[in-house]
Amino acid sequence: MNILILGGGNVGEKLTKQLTNSKHQVTLIEKDSATARVLAAELDSIVLNEDGADRSCLADAKVNEADVFIAVTGDDKTNLFACQLAAKMGAKKILARVNDPEDFILFLDMGITAINTTLATVSAIEEAIKHLGEVPQIASIANEGGQIVRLLIQENSPAVGKSVGDLTLKRNIFAVSRGDKLLLKDESLLLREGDALFALVRDKEEMKWAKELIGAKN
Repeated sequence: MNILILGGGNVGEKLTKQLTNSKHQVTLIEKDSATARVLAAELDSIVLNEDGADRSCLADAKVNEADVFIAVTGDDKTNLFACQLAAKMGAKKILARVNDPEDFILFLDMGITAINTTLATVSAIEEAIKHLGEVPQIASIANEGGQIVRLLIQENSPAVGKSVGDLTLKRNIFAVSRGDKLLLKDESLLLREGDALFALVRDKEEMKWAKELIGAKN
C-alpha cells in the first residue's frame, strides 16, 4: 500500500520502520527541520520537511494517491484537521492517533478511525490499517489480547430492528451510543439505523461477527 504518515515523533518513526519492513511504500511528513534531517538519514523512506496540516504540503506528498493517511502527531487538533484535509483531497482511508480519550467520539463522528496510542502499540496500529473501512478499532488492551471497536449500524445492517440480545456478539457489547446519549448495555434495546455499538473483540471469530453485524466484507 501507499501510506502517508504525518508526525515524525517516536510513534511516527517506529510506524514508518515497521510499515516499510512490511513492504509498504511509506512517505513521512515532519515539520521540525532537525528531526526531519535525522529521520531522512535513518529511514529507508521518503521524509518531507513540511507542515502536514497545510494543503500545499499534502499536494506535494500526493495525498490523492495515498491508500492510507495516518496522523500521529502529539496534538489532537493537528491530527483532526490534517485528517479532514487529507480526506477532502482524496486519501482513500484515514486513521489518526488520539492522545486525549475524551476526543475519541469527535474523531469517530468525523468518520476517522481513532487509535489511542497510550494503550495501543505500533503493531496494533498496523493491524488497524488492515481493517480500515471495516471495523473501526478504538484501542488495543491487555497486550493486544483484545480490541475495543465501534460498530455503526447503517440502513443495510442486519442488526436494524433486532435487540442487542438477539446478536451473536451480545456478550461482547458493553454500550450503545444513540444521538447524544450513551446507553449502558441493555439486551432488550431495539437497534436503529445510526446507533453505534461499542464492543470488545478478542479473536478472529469475534471480529468476523463484528464485520457481519455492520455488513462489512470478510
